[in-house]
Amino acid sequence: MYEEPESQKKWSLIPHYRILAILILATVLGWTAFFLVIQKLDPFVSTKLALPLFFGSSVVAMAGTFSIILFFFKKWRFSDHVYIKHILISLRQGILLSICTNLCLALLMLSLLRLWNGILLITIMMLLEFYWSGKDEE
Repeated sequence: MYEEPESQKKWSLIPHYRILAILILATVLGWTAFFLVIQKLDPFVSTKLALPLFFGSSVVAMAGTFSIILFFFKKWRFSDHVYIKHILISLRQGILLSICTNLCLALLMLSLLRLWNGILLITIMMLLEFYWSGKDEE
């Protein structure tokens, strides 16, 4: 008989709409911080402050946005009602997509982004996702 791991039991006690509300709130705060950084900080004057805040806020904003989109896609695509599982998988995939996007932005900013760099980054993120999704099925 299959028994859920202890970490999975903790997440299953929280309603999915509460986790989704927290995720939406974090996404709105991330986009707000992102637009504040773009509007208020000049990257040519304060590079040490502007770039980490830009990339940090964009990781949070994009991860939340990708996660919400992926969750609703999974909810629409699959008919099962295991929403916590979909939220956790979507969050992981959203974070990976966000990191990949920000790494591409950083390479673009340094004028180092080429087609093979982008393909290599996407391949690494896909391999990481395949590894973690394989561990989820075990």
